[in-house]
Amino acid sequence: MNSMSAGRSSSKDKLSAVDMALHEIRRLILTGTLPPGKPFVTQTIADQLGLSHVPIREALHQLEAQGLVSLSPSRSAVVTPLRLEDLRSIYRMRLWIEPQLAALSAPHRTSVDLARLEDEISETFRRPMTDDNWHSHAEFHRQFVLPAAKIWDMRILHVLWDASERFTRLAFDPVNAPDTTIEYNRQRHVELLEAARTRDPSQVRRTLKAHLEENEAVARQRLTALFSDVEATPG
Repeated sequence: MNSMSAGRSSSKDKLSAVDMALHEIRRLILTGTLPPGKPFVTQTIADQLGLSHVPIREALHQLEAQGLVSLSPSRSAVVTPLRLEDLRSIYRMRLWIEPQLAALSAPHRTSVDLARLEDEISETFRRPMTDDNWHSHAEFHRQFVLPAAKIWDMRILHVLWDASERFTRLAFDPVNAPDTTIEYNRQRHVELLEAARTRDPSQVRRTLKAHLEENEAVARQRLTALFSDVEATPG
């Protein structure tokens, strides 16, 4: 193997280790093994997962960028406290904005736009699951409010999407999910695509509203079990 091939192989192995660390640390957070607000030592996590310190630290940097953990110079970390009150506020604003923009976009979508949405669904649910799947999922929802969404719409939505991703990455982590769950979530996005194909504003608005409401309900249910100090409200 030449040095260039070796470099590519090494990079691929490194990426796989980081992806594994990302998913495993999220699982530890979701199960409460790493509870919110309690510091943990990164080397301890590395030992538990049988990985070197490097991919663990890279994974934690990504989780910090997503707002899920906070890192200290002493190589310790803490799970960032998340509140269900914040989840409700984030989704309330998304429900005010996204369905309306998607409805305004509906009549103007081209066949190329629809094909792009279909491609993003394929990438979102492509196996094996890595962090790239989340990027495709985010791109699908970005495309779904175009072309109606303008500069300030997108600025506001990106803040909301980044904020909600802290919750949805925990609630919908697909790595250990059964195939039936993956297929169910894929079909939910196919329903959005089929609504977009009708170019009917009312149907697009209604379908996206139901999609977001279900996301919020599932995230609230999963996270209530994780953050026992937060009381969920019905609705």
